[in-house]
Amino acid sequence: MEVQTPQDEELDLLDLLVTLAENWKILIFGPLLAGIAAYGIGLAIPKTYESSASVQVERPGSSFTAPMAASLAMSADVLHQIAPVAGLDDGLTKEEIYKKLSKRITVNVGKQDKLLNISTQAKSPEAAQKLNQALLDTLFPLSKPRGLEKKQLEVQLASEKTRLEESLKLEHDTSANLSSGKSVTEATSRLYGELLTANSNRQKGILDMERRLEGLDNDDVIQMPTLPELSIKPKKSMLAIGAAVGTGFLLLLFVFIRQALRTAKESSTEQAEKIARIRNAMPW
Repeated sequence: MEVQTPQDEELDLLDLLVTLAENWKILIFGPLLAGIAAYGIGLAIPKTYESSASVQVERPGSSFTAPMAASLAMSADVLHQIAPVAGLDDGLTKEEIYKKLSKRITVNVGKQDKLLNISTQAKSPEAAQKLNQALLDTLFPLSKPRGLEKKQLEVQLASEKTRLEESLKLEHDTSANLSSGKSVTEATSRLYGELLTANSNRQKGILDMERRLEGLDNDDVIQMPTLPELSIKPKKSMLAIGAAVGTGFLLLLFVFIRQALRTAKESSTEQAEKIARIRNAMPW
């Protein structure tokens, strides 16, 4: 096993300095020019803007859940309906439309808040916002109950309204008795308080059922489709940095490989010659 002496280490360091000194221009200006070129290319690439919206889908007693809404939003039928808003050709098939729009639309459900989050991308802020709103407008009618669920809900709503009407009449009569002071007992006062609470809860339940029948609307939107100010793509600075770093690495690798091949062909040189080469190569 060979032991490297301090003199050998000094010679290796000089080899490295010679290589860097002779190629400093290409190692500095090469990555710089590559970064500038990549930044220029980024300026030429069409910008992409993203609009976001959030919807509170789930309601008490409703079978329409946020995951169901997410699946519907990304279904081929829904995407086909909003294709004209997205600027797609009418002649495209549903499959072609799905492939194109699935790259521009992202739908997910929040793990904690269960909000339906929708993001749409387009070449302008207005187009991205318009596409997002079109998706919401297409999705909302699909949230209405159908078939047996709708009939059961309508029957339940009618029954609750009848009960509320009867209970309100009893509440009114009880209130009149309390006001007149006739036959007022503790039981009558307790009954009146219970009627107030029950009627209030029943009215709330009726409103909930009516909203379930109507489906989702803009009142359920937590965040309306945003109008983006900045583009999300291309990221010009990242392109420039990536190009500069990548080019610098490749050039450094090229320089050392070339120097290794050159050294293999040359005989050993004296330390003084290497120092002279370094001084001659460095302009300062």
